[in-house]
Amino acid sequence: MTEGESAQTAAMLARAFRDNPGMLAVLKGDDAATRARALSTIMLGFVTAAHRYGSVEVVKSDGSVVAASLAFPPGGYPPPLRFELATAWAVVRGRLARAHRFARWDHEVRRRHPRTQHFYLWFLGVEPARQGQGLGSSLLRSLNSKADAARMPCYLETDKEKNVALYQRHGYRITRDEVLPGVDARVWSMQRGD
Repeated sequence: MTEGESAQTAAMLARAFRDNPGMLAVLKGDDAATRARALSTIMLGFVTAAHRYGSVEVVKSDGSVVAASLAFPPGGYPPPLRFELATAWAVVRGRLARAHRFARWDHEVRRRHPRTQHFYLWFLGVEPARQGQGLGSSLLRSLNSKADAARMPCYLETDKEKNVALYQRHGYRITRDEVLPGVDARVWSMQRGD
């Protein structure tokens, strides 16, 4: 991804995640238009963080970004605190209840994050109209090959049950399946390799 494609990548990820249970839980009470605006801002912060401290890979079709993965190499997650604060501000901007839900989500996910060295797939999203065409699989194969070359495991979380089978096809196994306390969203933690 080039620096100039950040906004386009973020907008695509916002569309891809607009109905994800985790996003609906964090943005609970927001109408569809407010949620769409918030997700665009949130995803731009996430894309910027991954571009600066990790990696962003995209798939383009006719010059448009149609799929993207945001990942961190071993030791790269979480990004520095100052960057996390800027990203968090995009999430919570003016909404105390949203701030509380986001903080709770972040806290619960981090508590479960592996302490061993690994590649971390933070986000993987595909333009809704292009889902099911193998674009996410191509991004997964790319990340998996990097991890294999480094002889490192890969780790991810997903809040969509239908995504579990996709990740399993690529060698990921469920390490945890639970509803995050205080967030009311089910999350599957998954790992590939040891």
